[in-house]
Amino acid sequence: MNTRQVVNVVAALVVVIGLAILSSAPVAYLMGDSPDVVWELALCAVMTMAGGVAVFIASKVEKYALGPREGFGIVTFGWLAAAAVGAIPFVVIADMQYYDAFFETMSGFTTTGASVLDKGLPLLNGKSLSRGIADLPKGLLFWRSLTHWLGGMGIVVLSLAIIPFLGIGGQQLYNAEVPGPTSDQLTPRIANSAKILWGVYILLSIAETLLLLPSMNLFDAWCHTCGTMATGGFSTLQASVGGYDNLYVDTIITIFMFLAGGNFILHFRALRGKPLAYFNDEEFVWYLGITLAAIAGVVFSLTLAGRPIHTTSGAEIAPTLFHSIRYASFQVVSILTTTGFCTADFAIWPAFACLSLLILMFIGGCGGSTGGGMKVSRFILALKYGVARVRRTLFPNELSNVHLNSRRVDPDTLHKVMGFFFLFVSIFVLFALIMSLFPGVDFTTAVSSSIACLGNIGPGLAKVGATCTYAWLHPAAKILLSIAMLLGRLEIYTVIVVLLPTFWRK
Repeated sequence: MNTRQVVNVVAALVVVIGLAILSSAPVAYLMGDSPDVVWELALCAVMTMAGGVAVFIASKVEKYALGPREGFGIVTFGWLAAAAVGAIPFVVIADMQYYDAFFETMSGFTTTGASVLDKGLPLLNGKSLSRGIADLPKGLLFWRSLTHWLGGMGIVVLSLAIIPFLGIGGQQLYNAEVPGPTSDQLTPRIANSAKILWGVYILLSIAETLLLLPSMNLFDAWCHTCGTMATGGFSTLQASVGGYDNLYVDTIITIFMFLAGGNFILHFRALRGKPLAYFNDEEFVWYLGITLAAIAGVVFSLTLAGRPIHTTSGAEIAPTLFHSIRYASFQVVSILTTTGFCTADFAIWPAFACLSLLILMFIGGCGGSTGGGMKVSRFILALKYGVARVRRTLFPNELSNVHLNSRRVDPDTLHKVMGFFFLFVSIFVLFALIMSLFPGVDFTTAVSSSIACLGNIGPGLAKVGATCTYAWLHPAAKILLSIAMLLGRLEIYTVIVVLLPTFWRK
């Protein structure tokens, strides 16, 4: 690996993050934050950019020749650097411990939505967290939500669109960051594909913000749009979206969460006048079917149980068919797309509903979406591969080709998919085992926190459920889960290869 090139490009990414932090300063001023907050945000931004520029100049490269190793290195260390410097405003302004700030920022950039912000919750050392969501300055809340929006479509993909020199060897960066078993692109030029994807992303973001304005102010509408379109889940309210208790808000956010969990290439084609592209795509049809089936199952479970539905704002709602459909639809879409917004305390729902949501955490959204999880396309390929192997057992001479969208999937892709399944489940089990060693962590909490972070969902069950946070966990557990978030967002392979000794050999 050419370390100099990696350091140089990562430094450029840090400058981009610094510019993003700087955009929070005028927001803080306009929203009435104290002058100290405005200047502190500006200072954090300037320090970040200055550090990035200094390293960029010191590691100057005459000509870029980025291969696979450089691509993996830039993406992995770029995301780590983004979380590392993005945490600085939380430390400076909110007086958070650095490990808490790093957890919050990594959760933001990876669109996980797990949070340590919960005022008054006792920590292991007997102290309580000094800040809750309601206590944070608006400028810092804006930066917190912006980490979602930047991470949703991808920090490196954004840089490919705005930094021309990254177009050299950009295919390696694009492949290493874009989620899904295959990295489809719209044009032969990576920079152009990145610009198109970000254009669709921005257009949908503007549309959702405008639709939310009748029920929210512009600041809250934009922050919730960041959490929705990035399938992140950070809210400006401690009670999440349920704090609004508004059917219109629930409906709009549910629709856009579902869109964000779909492949953005399909959205581009639909905007170009080809709406049938959705139904011609096998993955999207499965995605829609899984969503509707899960909603029906959870609604049946809630109705059958007959217990009141507890909202995140503390209200108790009668489990009528209408209310069951409303809250089940929101939570199913939120969990399947790995957004993590909450309107109800689903951790106390009937066992069938909880198990259904836990299964959805593993599945996730579509390839090419901002959603996390293992992706619907991988489940389709794994299922078809399993069926093909069973048929091959019965009929040894039968060709066991696997097709997706009427196209044969090559063996290398299938092997990569099956390897991903093995690694994902193995890492999940390992993290769950380690989490169970920490004080206060029960079985359900260990399992659900591991998949909630590895799958980039955010809320889990038990002590990390819809009405809880991760603030009470041991600092080492927070660092462990931060690593899980990065593994999940970069889809394991990108991070794992960097840990191999052979990766660093010339």
